[in-house]
Amino acid sequence: MEKLNKIERLKAERSPAEFLEHLENVDWRSPTEADRFYLKNAGIYNIKLRPDTWMIRLRFDGGTVGVEALEFLSDLVPRESLRLLLTARGQIELHGLRPERVLPVWQELRNAGFETHQTLTDNFRALVTDPLDGFDPSAPFASGPVVQAIRKIFLGRPEWLGTIPRKFNTALLSTPSPSFNPWGNDLLFALARREGEWGYNLYLGGRFNATARSADIFCTSEEAPSLFEAVARAYRSHGPRGSRAKTRLLHLIEEIGMERMRELITEEYGRSLPSAGELNMGSSAHWAPPFPIRRYGRHGEISPDLLRDAAQTARKERLTLRLTPHQELWLFSSHPPSSTIHPPSASPGSVTACAGSRYCPLSLWDVKEDLPLLPLDRLERLGISLGFSGCLKGCGRHYHTDLGIIGLRTNLYAETERAARVFLGALQAPDPAPARMLYYSVPLRRLGELFDVILEDFEESRMTNFESFSRKTLASQSIESLQLWYLARQLWDIDGEMFKAFHQAQTSLWIKRLRQLPDFPDHEELYDCIRELSHRVWDLGEC
Repeated sequence: MEKLNKIERLKAERSPAEFLEHLENVDWRSPTEADRFYLKNAGIYNIKLRPDTWMIRLRFDGGTVGVEALEFLSDLVPRESLRLLLTARGQIELHGLRPERVLPVWQELRNAGFETHQTLTDNFRALVTDPLDGFDPSAPFASGPVVQAIRKIFLGRPEWLGTIPRKFNTALLSTPSPSFNPWGNDLLFALARREGEWGYNLYLGGRFNATARSADIFCTSEEAPSLFEAVARAYRSHGPRGSRAKTRLLHLIEEIGMERMRELITEEYGRSLPSAGELNMGSSAHWAPPFPIRRYGRHGEISPDLLRDAAQTARKERLTLRLTPHQELWLFSSHPPSSTIHPPSASPGSVTACAGSRYCPLSLWDVKEDLPLLPLDRLERLGISLGFSGCLKGCGRHYHTDLGIIGLRTNLYAETERAARVFLGALQAPDPAPARMLYYSVPLRRLGELFDVILEDFEESRMTNFESFSRKTLASQSIESLQLWYLARQLWDIDGEMFKAFHQAQTSLWIKRLRQLPDFPDHEELYDCIRELSHRVWDLGEC
């Protein structure tokens, strides 16, 4: 029998629901590790690396938020000297709570109607959908009512409070071209059509470094809540509870196979399930807003003054508010807009950034502060998405963007210095794939030059979006050949024939021409060439 991990042993000793009935007994200045786990189920977060600083996460399924909520927070935050963050699941985090103020503020939020339960640890995290859900004229139906029906199944219910093996992310998309990449969710309901009826295809097993795979199941929007519950029950009953590193839905599917997973879902559902229909959800690379949008927040940071301004504008102009997976607050109207609403200046969601060391001690970089070190204007102008994670946990979704980086430190090319692990080329529908790791470690001082040549190649390709470039040119070449190519691009002036061969994915041809250069390394293996050239490019003091 599988040995339970320490969190599962805590659950067996005392249920999270029981613990949360006695929050007045918590020692907020010296919480135990058990306390920290249990409190996460109420949306209250603390880490032993910063024991005197607390965070509360607020839940907004589907990103739905009202004017009154924003006005309330715009008063609360300065009063308590807090900081606001918008998350990549359309949530709001309140950072910087003092120990003695955690419980009073949490109770005040709950009394004001805010939901905090199940926003952290082993729970169904906030359900996400497209920010324009219900307003996009190209969508055959809205997912918002389904989101609300699913939310009622588990939210605040003791039997679901912290009882699944690990966190569980869900997205529901009924728009033909969503505005973000949803393939990293544990459960994805994606727009599909079967025998003339609109609904969803189910995809399972996504996470920060993997894309969800087809479960070969179709359901209508009316059936979706019951099917969600069937998946949830199958995961709760059969999910692994050993090593915390291998307890996601993906790991259950790897262990038993998708066919057996479908059988378990069918058993919980109680009747046979139709096979998948025709997928009608495309890539976010093709998304274009059907009307102007005003966007608030920058890479997740937003001030209480901006919240208040957004609330006043929405009230005055009768606009819709949405918290989005782009770490932004959007205001829009599907009717002819007034002059106060401005169209977006760039492709939304071009940057997804984790909290960074200012907010999270696990991060090796102050991500919010360090973002300007990257060519943001050029990335936005070209509509390229970037995921920036401050550590290996991957909160910046670096595997699910055109370009991705993890902040780290290295001594490979000089004394210990800041560096980045670089990822390249996530793919979306119809055959999604996570980005591949291009380089294990690139010194920060040379990262801009690497980005420049990658972006130059994209512009040279004349592709309409970076995903098309990735699919046609990058994905058809090995990662070793791409490592070699981008090192060569920083060392030599590449001739037209080599460029042509690269863009046509004629890898052997351009490598052959590279080897003819007089100072190209005299190694038979590509690995040895790459290693030597990386030191030529990135060693401190070299060119």
